[in-house]
Amino acid sequence: MTGESATTRDAILAQYRPIRRSIQAVLAQAVRSCKKSDLDRAAKQLGLVDDALLEDETVFDMLCDVALFEPNQRGRRVFDGFLRDRLASLAPSEQHVAGRMGSAFVSLFRVADWHEHAGVWLEDLLCSGRRLWLLDEGLEASAPENLVIGMRLFDAGPFYAGFGIVVEPREDLLAFCTAAAARGARLPLRASLAASLYADDIRMRSPTVVAAAEVPDAVVEALMQEAGLPAGTPVVRARGNSRRIK
Repeated sequence: MTGESATTRDAILAQYRPIRRSIQAVLAQAVRSCKKSDLDRAAKQLGLVDDALLEDETVFDMLCDVALFEPNQRGRRVFDGFLRDRLASLAPSEQHVAGRMGSAFVSLFRVADWHEHAGVWLEDLLCSGRRLWLLDEGLEASAPENLVIGMRLFDAGPFYAGFGIVVEPREDLLAFCTAAAARGARLPLRASLAASLYADDIRMRSPTVVAAAEVPDAVVEALMQEAGLPAGTPVVRARGNSRRIK
């Protein structure tokens, strides 16, 4: 890396890292606006059958993400209420980031290339022709080219930033969603895209957690069948296809 490129990268990361800290601070405050009904709604969408599942930090973050950012039956989002009622209590820099986070969206993306200085280029598979510069140090360092991911991100100004959990979608879900998007049709999902992606990932984790919670064998077998596991498969710890944003 040349001296000029290094300087440019350092300048970009110096701009990104305070935004990253602000995102974390905003989410920590916003989740306090969730009521039990919001969390129950999110748990139902994610198929959470036992509180033991929430001992997994990633699963808990998925629950909070859905509770905050997915609309309830009346089309209202908890995060919008947070912006309306508590934005003024945040530091000025956090207020700016929080306002931008309000427009965050979830889609399916392909890691198309690495940015010249920092981050990666994403192709939005549900919006033809949309190519976004995502600043995410974790993905930049570890993602293989052409990796397909589902994630929530927002326009942070010069680049996009993400939050929540990065999930690798099932091939059939990817195929159904991209085909529907190409036709201009609604996505063939019962829940939101975020909840569907997270629920799939949770099902990959749940057999061990459910067994540890001593849920009846019939429930364990039903979960394994829903996850596509053949009868008689040993119940062992399964690692979900998710990544944390850095």
